[in-house]
Amino acid sequence: MAKAQWGAVARLTLLGSMLASVALPAHAESPVTFDRLLNPEPENWLQVHGTYNHWRYSLLEEITPENVGSLRLAFAAALGPAVAGGRGSEGIPVVDDGFLYIANSQSVVFKFNVQSGINALPLWSFDTGLSFIAPGPVLTVANRGLALSGDAVFVNNTDGLVVAIDRQSGEAVWEQQLGIPAAEGMTGQPFAVKDVVLIGNSRGDWGTRGWVAALDAVTGDERWRFYTIPGPGEAGHETWLNDAWETGGGGVWTQPSYDPDTNLVFVGVGNAAPAFDPAYRPGDNLYTTSTVALDADTGALAWYHQFVANEGFEWDEVSPNLIIDTEVAGESRQVLAHHSTRNGYFYVLDRLTGEHILAAPNAPSVDWTAGFDPKTGLPVEYDPDADIQSYDGINATRDGSSRPICTAGVHWGGNAYNPDLNRVYSVVMDSCSTRATAAPDYDEIPYVFGNVVDGRTQGYRLRSVPGAPVPDDMLRTLVGPHLTAVDVSTGETVAAVPVLGASPIGGTFGTATGLIFVGYNDGGFRAYDADTLQQLWEMNLGTPIRGPAMSYAVDGKQYIAVTGSGNNETAMLWVFAL
Repeated sequence: MAKAQWGAVARLTLLGSMLASVALPAHAESPVTFDRLLNPEPENWLQVHGTYNHWRYSLLEEITPENVGSLRLAFAAALGPAVAGGRGSEGIPVVDDGFLYIANSQSVVFKFNVQSGINALPLWSFDTGLSFIAPGPVLTVANRGLALSGDAVFVNNTDGLVVAIDRQSGEAVWEQQLGIPAAEGMTGQPFAVKDVVLIGNSRGDWGTRGWVAALDAVTGDERWRFYTIPGPGEAGHETWLNDAWETGGGGVWTQPSYDPDTNLVFVGVGNAAPAFDPAYRPGDNLYTTSTVALDADTGALAWYHQFVANEGFEWDEVSPNLIIDTEVAGESRQVLAHHSTRNGYFYVLDRLTGEHILAAPNAPSVDWTAGFDPKTGLPVEYDPDADIQSYDGINATRDGSSRPICTAGVHWGGNAYNPDLNRVYSVVMDSCSTRATAAPDYDEIPYVFGNVVDGRTQGYRLRSVPGAPVPDDMLRTLVGPHLTAVDVSTGETVAAVPVLGASPIGGTFGTATGLIFVGYNDGGFRAYDADTLQQLWEMNLGTPIRGPAMSYAVDGKQYIAVTGSGNNETAMLWVFAL
């Protein structure tokens, strides 16, 4: 596949960037080795979440709570044209030695020289082939970031293609059509570990079977593959009591985290499919709605933790698993901290075994369970003798609605962790609802792998619909979108501030100086004090911000970068400095 062409005006811009860069200080790009990924230089942001532990935390110290009020826009850049029906930008930049890499929602990759601090000079772009394909139910166009390893930048797209691009020339080194086109595809970020790149099939809701695959970073050859839905003869297959495992979902649409001490990658797995019809797929439906720990070299399963078995509310568990060493109940523990994507709880697990340590609600309104079994971590309403779970009426049945429940969740973008305060920061939205399942139509239109029926993906064929009204006394418990700080040792929410009018799609980002940056769907880009959550700075960028910020430095000067756009809009990169 050839490098994308810029067109007449863009070619002049490219020529200008080449001439302008002559006067800039020399910065040679070093190969991104595994050692550099393990120990990244503070001035570089080599992974979309910064480090393998997914802390989203910068060690740079120029921008502080005392001077953040003087933060200004240093420069901006457009990331290709708008595409009718296109999804808003959710990408996260990566930066190495003053060169910034970013992909727009159509998986067009851009390389910019940002060494001057006054503009982003385009060096090349690479189109994976989606920029002129109309999005729709068969092809949901989204891209959440890239990976760097060696001398290549890695991109995957929602039609199942993975490409390694030479960082200097912008030409393809290798291409691998890893997913079945129009059925399997990727919206999550590639993940470089040692000499492989991990890729996840994101399209569980299309009625596919989820997986994570490891590709050789140099050749693109597949080293191993782990299916999130176990097949015949594999452990966990007994939790699928019919052939629904073949189309059981379990998509992987965010990046894993990695613990070099144990050589384990921790993968968040999405909901089962069809999402709202647990009766179609009796059994616990492993390993959906779970975190799985895999050996990075072989893909072998070390342990799993399922949060809710046979659930019927589309409760993905793909939000990042943060790797933290902390004290819990007076004992030093090696843990994973995990804000549930949708079920309303903050979990702490033992990362060596997957053991449940604690679970605490994200919001005061969360009420769907009376608690969790201390041994299994499953809700106390779980019935081990039942093939189809009710959870005291929260799962909608085919002939009736669920009981009213309130829950809360965070989105995919990532949760910042401040090690000095031992707090995880998330933007949470709570809600109350009852749901009812529409009448099944499987006899009329069979449920088949990767198909789209009546303009909807297979996983939503039996889309749940609003049930009975939620009682007013439940609605009064809602607090709305809020930024929270949670103590990892206790699960206690120690600070929370409302962010009314702002949808919590983008993640959080923190600094060693005690700042938390958050972008919102109303266009607001804000900085908060990490201790008190007092807002210290804001600029409205005029378009939704759907991914978290990051930071890098050139010649000692610190920059904060974020991307965003609404649906059908041109994606933008904004970079800020003092």
